Amino acid sequence: MAAPATREATIKEHVILNDDPAARENLIGLARVSTDAQELARQIDALKTAGCARIYLDKASGAKGTTRPGLTAALDHMRRDDTLVVLDLTRLGRDTRELLAIVEDDLHAKGRHFRILDGIVLDTSDDMCGELIFTVFAAIAKFQRQQIVKGTREGLDAARARGRVGGRPRALTPEQITDARILLGAGQTPSRRRRQAARLPVDTQPRPRHRAPLTRRPDGDA
Repeated sequence: MAAPATREATIKEHVILNDDPAARENLIGLARVSTDAQELARQIDALKTAGCARIYLDKASGAKGTTRPGLTAALDHMRRDDTLVVLDLTRLGRDTRELLAIVEDDLHAKGRHFRILDGIVLDTSDDMCGELIFTVFAAIAKFQRQQIVKGTREGLDAARARGRVGGRPRALTPEQITDARILLGAGQTPSRRRRQAARLPVDTQPRPRHRAPLTRRPDGDA
């Protein structure tokens, strides 16, 4: 966990303050930093014009697993009924899954809103359509999860149809398993069974039984 001073320095590095007196504290802007300086300036100008008091910056990386310090700082700063403002949907989520997770988990579930300025213009703080928009996003997220489960099941069914079964492959063939069972039931001495088992491609070393650690009673006795 970062020290408070380091965390504050990181936040300052990723935020621009709007000094316009008309800016509203409940409007939080998010701009995706690009290698194109003009595109970044266009985002910042649009977010300032929209009245965002703070504008957080993210690096333009589409790679999965990369952190988004600007988005994290914006969400940490937001309170209930605040609105996250972006130029378009691509600035909020790098892919559909991330977009839906942010809308559902980080915004709607915490009583926050979001606004899109370009393209599909959306504003969930509008009482007339806000809940409808969140409902649509939730339905899309559910549909996507169902499609993932369906695709996984269809893939497993197709593999089984081709004779492929998931999981760890068997160490013994059916014939070797039959021979091993005959050896176990033949009443042979342990040493002879071990010699026969050594011919099979399995580890025959005995495994120690797991023993739960002893717990001490309050009086000190085990």
